[in-house]
Amino acid sequence: MSKKVVKGKEAPKSQPKKPEVEIKLTEDEIKDCKEAFDLFDLDSSGTIDPKEVQAALNSLGRDQSPTIFRLLAGIEELGAEIDFDAFLGHINDRLGNRESKEGVQRILDLFDAEGTGHITLKALTRVARELGESMTEEELAHALERISSLGKPELTFEDFYKVMTKKVYG
Repeated sequence: MSKKVVKGKEAPKSQPKKPEVEIKLTEDEIKDCKEAFDLFDLDSSGTIDPKEVQAALNSLGRDQSPTIFRLLAGIEELGAEIDFDAFLGHINDRLGNRESKEGVQRILDLFDAEGTGHITLKALTRVARELGESMTEEELAHALERISSLGKPELTFEDFYKVMTKKVYG
């Protein structure tokens, strides 16, 4: 079988086929991903270019949304034309399996901009603001204290793992 080459024309770039991966996101999370994708799709083409993502992220400001920056890190490796399925797969891969310790560690790392290995009140407050959550810092502190093994508004990895796998109900 031979490939037909048209002189002077380059074959369109396509995304490499990735093996089918089970999406571990909820329906609401997929809907949120679609809304984010549509925000990045500045020309409404149904695909996004890493340049479009970079432009949108720059408009947010790196200091204002470090969690989003870490979540989208490496998206440029998907190629020049990223469709929604590839975008969703990337987010799914970055978040990992919420049932495994490795996956929960990935999520904790998104919260942990300070590199403490814990989810601090400061980190939770920052992520809550980035996501548009309206809980006060006092309410967030109370929630952390209820489930923290440290007796203060800070979660260890084990505390966070129990919450993520619903093994604790505070």
